[in-house]
Amino acid sequence: MQSSGKLLVDALLVVGFGVQHSGLATLRVKRLVKAKTGMEALAWRSVESLANVVYILAAAALWQSTGDVVWELSGTAMVIMYALAVASWLWYWQLHLFEYDCGLAFGSTTLVAQAARAKGPKLISWKVGSRRWIRFPVHTAFFGMFFCLPTMTTDLLVLAVVVNIYNVIGSILYDKRLIALAGDAYRPYLDLTGLIFPPVYRNPKGAADLPMAAPQHWRKPSMHLPGLVVGLALGGLYYVLIGPHAVTPLDMLQAGGAGLLGALLTGLLLGAVLKPKAEDWGQQQTDLSTTVALNAATGVVTWAVIGWVDTGQAPSFAAFLPLWFTVQYLGHVFAFLAGRKKWSASLTPLERAVESEKSTQPVGRPAPSATAAAMGQANTG
Repeated sequence: MQSSGKLLVDALLVVGFGVQHSGLATLRVKRLVKAKTGMEALAWRSVESLANVVYILAAAALWQSTGDVVWELSGTAMVIMYALAVASWLWYWQLHLFEYDCGLAFGSTTLVAQAARAKGPKLISWKVGSRRWIRFPVHTAFFGMFFCLPTMTTDLLVLAVVVNIYNVIGSILYDKRLIALAGDAYRPYLDLTGLIFPPVYRNPKGAADLPMAAPQHWRKPSMHLPGLVVGLALGGLYYVLIGPHAVTPLDMLQAGGAGLLGALLTGLLLGAVLKPKAEDWGQQQTDLSTTVALNAATGVVTWAVIGWVDTGQAPSFAAFLPLWFTVQYLGHVFAFLAGRKKWSASLTPLERAVESEKSTQPVGRPAPSATAAAMGQANTG
């Protein structure tokens, strides 16, 4: 196949991801799913996340590499570009670990709640770090993740361009969904922040003055240390099972299997070792999903570092996101199942929780802040 044909295939693969990603996320689809199955929007996030993983693995297996170099940097320029790329990927994981609740963002907490017959989790609405200035900072990180490559080939440039065109379009559509959900109550946050880039000149303070709760999942950083330790071992497991790179269709199949095995092993281990550090069951799941997510991110980073040291080149990032998604999502589920009795000890049965909520609900009570709810809806990128 000629280079132009390969680039067309690659562009269509990226467009296909955007179509399925935005299609599954539309309010119309979520309403239809709820009407047909009773599944809430937060639970539907798990379907979206797993669909993304499957699509990325399939697209990576079908990807057409051209080998045609657009730019190839060396010396100081290469070092700077590498640093920007690494910083962008690390920021991506930092955002999910510190600024979001991964269990809510990707639906694992909702799945765990259903398995435990617990009342579904509530949206957690905090503004911390870059979310004070940017509504979708994960989408900001995508620019550096895909453009800052010391060696850029034509197929990777197509990936970077098309991904970030969709990145902007998807952010605008996401904003519209949040406006539809929260209406005027979302606008104060919208007016004070930027979509993808911070409003440096318009509003340098961002949303700092908006009243929102502070996150609680890093109140005791030491409780997440097991996730870091287990993640180092997970990176070694990836290297054994996948090797230093994941490029060919067989590599991507191995990466998918390695992610599933890693989710099972590390999830069961962390679930058995860890103990609840909060009285509230929902906070317990936030803590647990954060530890598992730290394990997932550390595993990918460790695998990348080992591959770089071994070959002198950074591993292909085609498997980064699937490995991350699979372990942080399914790992949380396996962690809960590993010690289901322990992690359910503080749980109020669903029927009793619903009855209690009805009996204590005062007449005419105002609805929770729609701004807060909308920010919680924006917990994923």
